[in-house]
Amino acid sequence: MQSPDITSRLANTGQLLVRSGIEIDRILSAIAEDGDTVSASLRSKVLFLSRLVYVEPVKQFMLLSYSDHKPANSEILAARSVTFKCNHRGAQFAFSCNNPRQTVHGREPAIQFGMPTTMLALLHGRGLQRVQVPAQAQVDCRLRMGVLSFDARLVDVSMDGMGFMLGEDAMPLCAGTRLEGARIRHPQGEPLVVDIEVRHVTRVTLPDGKRATRIGCRILTTPGDLEELIRLFIIDLQ
Repeated sequence: MQSPDITSRLANTGQLLVRSGIEIDRILSAIAEDGDTVSASLRSKVLFLSRLVYVEPVKQFMLLSYSDHKPANSEILAARSVTFKCNHRGAQFAFSCNNPRQTVHGREPAIQFGMPTTMLALLHGRGLQRVQVPAQAQVDCRLRMGVLSFDARLVDVSMDGMGFMLGEDAMPLCAGTRLEGARIRHPQGEPLVVDIEVRHVTRVTLPDGKRATRIGCRILTTPGDLEELIRLFIIDLQ
């Protein structure tokens, strides 16, 4: 069964704000695979035209080829943040990236950026516009394993139910564990009771220096409850 994608969801809504890192990774990888042109309007009124040549979702960076216009390359590298636009598979996408730097990909010069954390998606015929990004929802979870319970935070959900959670350091979990009866606090409604299938577990260091457990998982629940969670990360702006 093919996983749902953003363009199919966009056909029913017209305008989406995507905050799911998993879905953003998928969109950027598809843009790179299709060889779509990515553009940016610079302060000098020069148009930067490029293509995505590599997307690294684990280390959270992406590579763009140099454009044919050297002044545009120099201006991009001097910028702190750049907003890109791209027409892809019947939709328009806009996303901002930070921290450009020179690098090499396959012996060719390239520009590296950090991955965007949000992406605006619109159907063709609708103008790209500035939108106010809603505050990131705080989605707290209580995980149960036998007589033990753990607190965690849901930080990402994709349309096919894949997700990521962050928990306390050194949680005793391993791939293949099934956590039944986990409670997810929905910010706009009643808590949702779901089962969670753990896919992989890694120890990470957060930006504040604290250690945490990052849990890659699949959320097993009814389509209705999954849709409620997805709407926290993929927001219909209409």
